[in-house]
Amino acid sequence: MSDLTLVDLDQRPELAPATAALFAAYPPGQHHLVHGFPEHMGMAAKPEDFADCLGVLVLLNGIRVVGALALCPYSKQQVTLWGPVASETANLRPIGVRLLQECRVALRLAGFESMRSLVDTRNRGARSLLQGNGFTAWKDDHLYEHDLASLANASASGEPPSVRLATPEDHDAAVAILSEAFPDSDHCDRGLRRREKQGFRHYVLIDKGAVVAAAAVDGDPRRSWIKLLAVAGSSRGRQLSRRLLNGILTAEAALRADGVALEVLGDNAPAIALYERCGFRRKWTATIMTAPL
Repeated sequence: MSDLTLVDLDQRPELAPATAALFAAYPPGQHHLVHGFPEHMGMAAKPEDFADCLGVLVLLNGIRVVGALALCPYSKQQVTLWGPVASETANLRPIGVRLLQECRVALRLAGFESMRSLVDTRNRGARSLLQGNGFTAWKDDHLYEHDLASLANASASGEPPSVRLATPEDHDAAVAILSEAFPDSDHCDRGLRRREKQGFRHYVLIDKGAVVAAAAVDGDPRRSWIKLLAVAGSSRGRQLSRRLLNGILTAEAALRADGVALEVLGDNAPAIALYERCGFRRKWTATIMTAPL
């Protein structure tokens, strides 16, 4: 593999379609590559998906893309790896090892401390490759989806909805609820208005005139994605999560979304029970693997 050339996609943007095609060549199954951005998990890669990556390492054999590894932001200390991927399954190990080595160098120079990867539980080749390069399994991560076809033509009850899109006046209350539940998330940094400009929708649940629960939903036209969902600490234990979730499903169906998806850790039994009661079904499972730099 010494004759291969390593480039950064930022330096060779014309390679984006071929690189995306390489990722997209591995649909769910034995060799499935889990997308580095949660909201795109289970969906085919597109060239525009690389726009939010920290970087994409590409290996060329002449002018042909034969391997790639994308670095996706996760936290200030850690990145999520998307890949590595090789043009031929037989070449995954040598190409993957080289890409991981180059990735470690780049991440250390950038000041990161560790990296993580989501590996489809059926993809034994990727699991073995990462284990051989310092990764260990942490927890299983489930992807749940809800088909909205049955809700698309649901009629309104005529009563004022308790779940609605957040107004600017709701933002402070929503930020307080989401930040309390997800202190490590950067979603609320610099306010919700910026996220809404990026395509997010924020929903709130109103009870007795006050915001008691909130959620952040990604506006991807291919499939809506629930990124965050939380109930105010003082209002928990009243099945408000279920009310909020059902309201989101109805609202997203009215927007003609085909479906709604989310991720949940495999050991979060209460959340899984909630999602299944609301009609979500598990599509597949990935193992979260982590490694120090």
